[in-house]
Amino acid sequence: MKHLASLTALLALLLALTACGTPASPAPEEPAAAEEPTLEMLCGADYQSYIVETITMQMENRMNKTPDVPYFPITDGAPLTDYAPIDNTTPFEVDGEGNVVIYFSAGAVTDEANGEQSFRIPPP
Repeated sequence: MKHLASLTALLALLLALTACGTPASPAPEEPAAAEEPTLEMLCGADYQSYIVETITMQMENRMNKTPDVPYFPITDGAPLTDYAPIDNTTPFEVDGEGNVVIYFSAGAVTDEANGEQSFRIPPP
C-alpha cells in the first residue's frame, strides 16, 4: 500500500510537470513565394510594342544573313502577333545577363524544319 501511495504521488507530480511545460514554439513562417517576373515587369508598360519591334528587327537581320530561312512576319509583311502572341502566355526566361529570351515553337514564325526559335530582348 505504501508503494501505491508513492506511485500515485509520483504520477501526480509527472502530470503537473507536463502541464507546466514550456509552450510549443510556433512553426517557422514560410518565406513568401517570390512573384514570378512578367514581361511587363521586365520590359515596361509598353512591353508588347517593344518586344515586337525588337524581334521583327532581329528577324530582318537574320534573313539578311541567311536568306534561305524565311520568317513569316517578314516574308508576309504581317505583324509578328499574327503568328505568335506577345502577352502573359508567351514563354520566356531571363538569361545570365538580364536579357529576356522569348521562345517560339517550331513552325510558329518560320518553317518547322528550322526548329524552335529564340530571340534575346535587352532591357529597355
